Amino acid sequence: MSTRIKKIAIIALFSAISAILMYFDFPLPIAPSFMKMDLSELPVIVGGFVLGPVECIVIAVLKVLIKFVMKGTSTMFLGELANIIGSISYALPASIIYKSLKTKKRAIIGLIIGSILSSIVCTICNATFIFPIYFNVFHMSEETIIEMCSAIVPIIDSMTKVYLLSVLPFNLIKFSITSIITYIFYKQISKQIKYLLK
Repeated sequence: MSTRIKKIAIIALFSAISAILMYFDFPLPIAPSFMKMDLSELPVIVGGFVLGPVECIVIAVLKVLIKFVMKGTSTMFLGELANIIGSISYALPASIIYKSLKTKKRAIIGLIIGSILSSIVCTICNATFIFPIYFNVFHMSEETIIEMCSAIVPIIDSMTKVYLLSVLPFNLIKFSITSIITYIFYKQISKQIKYLLK
């Protein structure tokens, strides 16, 4: 079997695993229940580290397409679009930084930059089009969201504070947890993948 075919098979496998991990979501105590975390970014970032930046984009898109085929959408594709944007803004810069020099230090730098950048990008996306479209299409009110967030962080009394004190910290924690797990287990996983690619 050629290396190209093996790489395609690994991309497909990572995408499928990532799609499955999207089903196992859970809330974090610092955010309201509608904001849930999952570990579906793990195969995306590991794929980016082992295979490269382009491949991590493919995995990020395929995982959402697989999930859509299996379950459909309940958010008019908003959730799916936000997921793709978050995945790519996290894994792409991290894998580019790591690819240039594959050391532990570069991996850590890439994971930190990816976590921060993706958290900012996700917050901006939520503020500029995700929440506004939800408000208009699903007839949700800003007051409802503010109340849900203020129940956890009492000083939240506006949508600006929702984004800065709920959405942003949630994503920072989400991507940081993914980064920590990646750093701990990446070497073991990468050895197996590189062996398969031989």
